[in-house]
Amino acid sequence: MNSTTMDTSSTAFCDALRPRPPLIAPISDYTLSLIVPVVIHWSTAAVYEIFQHNGLFQQYKIHTSEEEMAKNTIGRWECLRGVLLVQVLQTGLGIVLGTFSEVEMTGYEERDLIIWASRLRLLGQTALTLLSSSGLDVQALTTLLARSVSGPAVFASGRAGQEIEMLAAKGVYYGLIPALRLYLALWLADTWVFFIHRAEHGNSWLYKTFHARHHELNVTYSWGGIYDHPVESLFLSVGAFVVAVIGSGLSLRESMVFSAFSSAKACTDHSGYRFPWNPVDLFTTVDAAYHDKHHQRWGFKSNFALHFQFWDRLLGTEFTDTEAASRLYTRDRKAAEMASRETRRNMKSP
Repeated sequence: MNSTTMDTSSTAFCDALRPRPPLIAPISDYTLSLIVPVVIHWSTAAVYEIFQHNGLFQQYKIHTSEEEMAKNTIGRWECLRGVLLVQVLQTGLGIVLGTFSEVEMTGYEERDLIIWASRLRLLGQTALTLLSSSGLDVQALTTLLARSVSGPAVFASGRAGQEIEMLAAKGVYYGLIPALRLYLALWLADTWVFFIHRAEHGNSWLYKTFHARHHELNVTYSWGGIYDHPVESLFLSVGAFVVAVIGSGLSLRESMVFSAFSSAKACTDHSGYRFPWNPVDLFTTVDAAYHDKHHQRWGFKSNFALHFQFWDRLLGTEFTDTEAASRLYTRDRKAAEMASRETRRNMKSP
């Protein structure tokens, strides 16, 4: 009897499942997931380019134009070719992997919400039991709460209580859980990148063969944040994405949010602008000022982190001497200005 009921319930559940409709028809969600990081990358970069070309927010710039000319070993056109190559390779790999991916299904949400509502009900009942065992008058408390909110008690029974439980379940299911998955994804990506990045700086062959290309930009700019060796970009960046998505259990649409944030952050951290407040930095502890030190010759062996300072602090690779950093920045800026003046003099001389 029970077995028959379970089989019927399972069959009904499977029948309710259907392919998830695309967010933007007729583009499939998977195709959209390949488009999103590219669009976000260039959209974010465009904002910083507008700042740069119009001389906006100069007080927040970390470096001068003279420093870019003096310290970078490649020009912007060569960097642009490298960035486009990386994006083509990453998108191409995504297209190939897409042929093996399964269609994401929908139709299970109502069942999951009922499960979460029952969990929250059990949690509420457990909390009341614990409060009662401590000598608290639970009945008086729920009556007080009901009067304070001018509505049903928090742990009301009947239809009103079920509606409250379902509302709370939706908040957990559609809000809290995806947020926690995304935050876990950031930590997983950060851990993957930190240890590989640190290894690249500790091994001369890895550095010269792969990572040195990224450090041809000592003075970084937003869209050059993904200027990497093609092989490194697939292993470091794509690898971090795969580990983060699989490890945190992100859905396809959640992975779009994650890749969009990662793209915006890569541009922001390489923008060369140290703003006192930046919305992209609200969720992490690594910002443009932190990462820029890593791109300087004197900070080469420090600040390896991608999103959080945790591993740098734990393993002693964080550049913490702010006075030394200020002194070295000033020294480099003066040296670049002197080199620029010397270049202009040589151009004027016959």
